[in-house]
Amino acid sequence: MRSKTIIGFYTNKLDKTFFPVVYVKEDNVLERQLELLQKQGWKIIEFSCSALVQARTENEYSKELLGPIEYPYGMPDDPVNLIYEYMEDLHWLDLSQGVFVVLRDYDALLREDKGPEYLQAKWMAQILQSADNDLRYRHSWYGNGDYDPPHVLYGMEVSRNHLDQVLEYFEGRAIVIPEFDEKNPEAEHPLYLKNKDEFLETWKYENS
Repeated sequence: MRSKTIIGFYTNKLDKTFFPVVYVKEDNVLERQLELLQKQGWKIIEFSCSALVQARTENEYSKELLGPIEYPYGMPDDPVNLIYEYMEDLHWLDLSQGVFVVLRDYDALLREDKGPEYLQAKWMAQILQSADNDLRYRHSWYGNGDYDPPHVLYGMEVSRNHLDQVLEYFEGRAIVIPEFDEKNPEAEHPLYLKNKDEFLETWKYENS
């Protein structure tokens, strides 16, 4: 049975559309790509979904959310909801070369009993949605209205054993990255671009 928890990820509004990108953990494609990007000076932001599941207190959970973005202003009152707002900005980080946002062990959030972690799967995916839709076009902290959009890539790390479950969760809209161009590791994958272009063409047709 298809999950209904992701309603709202896909709409006919361009600024609310999300294109899930999945890397199979055992393929080591993600590790190699991150390694090359780090050498180029990219900022890598990695959220551990398994650590979030294992967090037993609100403080532990909040640290797992704020630690990866190196939030410098102390513990906010509501980090669970504010994380999306923070992901739109990140002015305290050097993103001049680019930023790759990763959800590690994403399938840890998709338990068979569809417990609280199942809802967390939507919350965490929305972090990538914020990076794709908002951080990509962030307002410059010092620019007085100018924009300094960083180069943004993102993805979810998924074990091969749970790949089908994740693909079903995203209703067949996720793109599995089989490889990348090692001479151009910052490039968006052709499968991702093809999926995005097809959606845009469909959207334009349906709204013309």
